[in-house]
Amino acid sequence: MTSRQRQLLYLLVETYIHTQTPVPSGLMAERMGLSPAMARYELIELEQAGLVTKPHASAGRIPTRQGFQTYALSLLPPNPLPQATQDQLAQVIEGAGARREVLLVQVAARLARYPAVLRIKPRRTPRLLQVHLSLLGAGQVLAVAVLEGGRVREARLEVSFSPSEAQLAEAEGLLKGRFAAEALPTPPNPALRDLFAALSRAFARGGLEEYREGMGLILSEPEAQNPAFVRQAIELFEAPKDDPLTPPGGVNLRVGEGGGFSLVQVGIGMGEVVGELTLLGPVRMRYGEALSVAHTLGRAYMRG
Repeated sequence: MTSRQRQLLYLLVETYIHTQTPVPSGLMAERMGLSPAMARYELIELEQAGLVTKPHASAGRIPTRQGFQTYALSLLPPNPLPQATQDQLAQVIEGAGARREVLLVQVAARLARYPAVLRIKPRRTPRLLQVHLSLLGAGQVLAVAVLEGGRVREARLEVSFSPSEAQLAEAEGLLKGRFAAEALPTPPNPALRDLFAALSRAFARGGLEEYREGMGLILSEPEAQNPAFVRQAIELFEAPKDDPLTPPGGVNLRVGEGGGFSLVQVGIGMGEVVGELTLLGPVRMRYGEALSVAHTLGRAYMRG
């Protein structure tokens, strides 16, 4: 691809991102200062390379998945937000204390105007220091655990019986100390063994936590007029993720995920915690803005 073809492709992608309509060759010629014939020739070259396509014979051209990906990759490394904004965000996130992850995903969605998902987990499975248990209903127990490092996690447990207050208190007493979730003590009371097995399963999953914000933002996209688009967006947004996390400081672009979506992902890490911040948008995503927001917030989190 020549330098002129690259410029033409990037301009076409940016125009399509903002208009969501096929881009005519005449407009490209005017903006690039080319003759109409030269613009058409270069666009045909891009079409043959699989970077753009014509949805209709008489229409202009739109980017293909490969075209969007080529454009998005050209924006790496991301441009950070202004330094004053970076400093302010770092200060706000640092001051959020135990709510820092909730605040991070809220700010990401608000600044990028795309749904945001944050996944975090400890670099190693933390030990449980203390567990508080309360009965929710028949066969259901809420477990709130204090982990090494002061983090708090909760889990809803499904058990084969409804423990009494005395049994829950007995279990809490046995769980005071430093225990790996996969190696909890064996309770002398046989009735509690099912409860301890459920605790072990719940807290030995690597400690992955997920935070979500801003699903309603996808409804403002023109693509949301298609019910199938909305259904797929909800599935991508709400489905538990088990993909490997992007390494701290890294950036991952997944263009055309599921056919009509793109994911902008940045890896984060602080102390004993690693994670990944993801912004979800249509393939016609404002990649520059999304990359800047995700990159800046990832750095702000790690500064905190």
